[in-house]
Amino acid sequence: MFVLFAATAFADDPALARTAWDRPFAMGTYAVVRGGDYQASGLGGRARWQPSPHVGVEGYLEATVVDVAGGFRHDYPNGFNVFVPVQMGPFRARAFLGFCDVLSFVEPAQEGAPRADDVLIGAHGGLGAELAVAPGWSVFVEGQTDVYAGHDRASRGWTGDVGEDLLPFWTGQVNAGVQMHLAGLR
Repeated sequence: MFVLFAATAFADDPALARTAWDRPFAMGTYAVVRGGDYQASGLGGRARWQPSPHVGVEGYLEATVVDVAGGFRHDYPNGFNVFVPVQMGPFRARAFLGFCDVLSFVEPAQEGAPRADDVLIGAHGGLGAELAVAPGWSVFVEGQTDVYAGHDRASRGWTGDVGEDLLPFWTGQVNAGVQMHLAGLR
């Protein structure tokens, strides 16, 4: 509802878009939902630097809980994106590519049982949309596809198991959140 109000209230205000898009630094937080080879949800945070109107970089860290049988799995995806924004007043679309890893921990249900932990390495790409909603603030939604290389793991309740072969894992991801744009004008 707030986003709809902000979109109509500020859609014709070029100063609003300038206050957000002309600031080279931003910090944001967002909700994460993943599907594909595994389902997960959680929260993320990112820091962004956009040295020119045409390109920027951002680093991110997410904390997710993954749906697994016989235990508890928590993943910590982190990495960076290079993005190219296209501005249309208070709206902005962006395409991005990046590299990432996931620190993944599987804890069996049985206390003291061996864990099944791994590091997955990957790459991703996606599209996003942003809307300046207040001076120095924007909201965003984005979708991305990730491919990771890692080991198959399982928890049988009483022990963890890590496979020997390096396998690909595919996920689709949707992020939705808010950003605060920092620092002076470019």
